[in-house]
Amino acid sequence: MNNQGNDRLKGIREHILFLGNRNDVYRIYSAMDVFVLPSRYEGLPVVGVEAQANGLPCLLSDKMTKETKMTENAEFLSIGDGIQKWTKKIKSSMSFKRNSVYIEKFDISVQADKLTEFYNTLSDG
Repeated sequence: MNNQGNDRLKGIREHILFLGNRNDVYRIYSAMDVFVLPSRYEGLPVVGVEAQANGLPCLLSDKMTKETKMTENAEFLSIGDGIQKWTKKIKSSMSFKRNSVYIEKFDISVQADKLTEFYNTLSDG
């Protein structure tokens, strides 16, 4: 990386924490008020689905697949809308009250019970 790239990265590191690989991402989501993913190129970002499952309001780039939107808590914005629109949406999302229904809906133990029940119906038939 050239010196200019290193200088930019140093500036970013003053405002962003790079936490590396984590096994406790749910704790990080729980500390958030809003999840923002202004990506220019994205397929189906699991991170956006995880954030919604945690009950967060999510502001997502319209460059990702529409299947990313799993709840009404997610909204797509265009990168071309500019920083002012994104900032306004972030600020208005800060007062959002989380809905624990989503957390329960996507909970692994709930899904495991549903899958077990499904397999039991197959073996009964």
